[in-house]
Amino acid sequence: MSHKPHPVRGRLNSWFLAVAEEPMHREYGKRKQRIFGELPPVIVELGPGSGANFRYYPRGTKVIAVEPNPMMLKRMYAKAAEHGVEIDLRHAGAEGMEVESESADLVVSTLVLCSVRDPEQVLSEVHRVLRPGGRFAFLEHVAAEPDTRLRKVQEAIRSPWHWLGEGCHLNRDTARTIEDAGFAELNLDHFDGSGNTPFRPHISGYAIR
Repeated sequence: MSHKPHPVRGRLNSWFLAVAEEPMHREYGKRKQRIFGELPPVIVELGPGSGANFRYYPRGTKVIAVEPNPMMLKRMYAKAAEHGVEIDLRHAGAEGMEVESESADLVVSTLVLCSVRDPEQVLSEVHRVLRPGGRFAFLEHVAAEPDTRLRKVQEAIRSPWHWLGEGCHLNRDTARTIEDAGFAELNLDHFDGSGNTPFRPHISGYAIR
């Protein structure tokens, strides 16, 4: 997330992510491992939150954690210690991440682009920090098809969901945003996801700079 967290909602969302980690691992784990590909020793992760992805990284991995929400840090550092991951914290948001240009082999974003202020700018930053041939791995929930029952539900609860989720948008066309971001290669998969929730369908995949 790229805005100042609410003191109550920030803690609530930190707690929720921690509680949801195991269900999300069952739902997304194998897919995440496929899109991450061969893991380099240094990974830039956008919005690592409570550290749900650290279980997929080899022990000794250095994670440049672009996480401006201080409510996430206690759980994130605990999860890093559990999985033997080193954290290099960057407090700036993903729209202006404090990472050197053309320095990263892998940038990871899972369930983050829904809540940033400016996803186009975030992807511009991802493109900037990746080395030529570097990989951007993503997994995001996106808007349902227009005129479907699910899309109508998403539109109806959009405002309260955005408030409760600290900026989460249910109706973003993130697939189009990634397609228009100027990557040299794009592998993108659409999938629904299990459960009868409003934060579906999903996309996952990777883009090469």
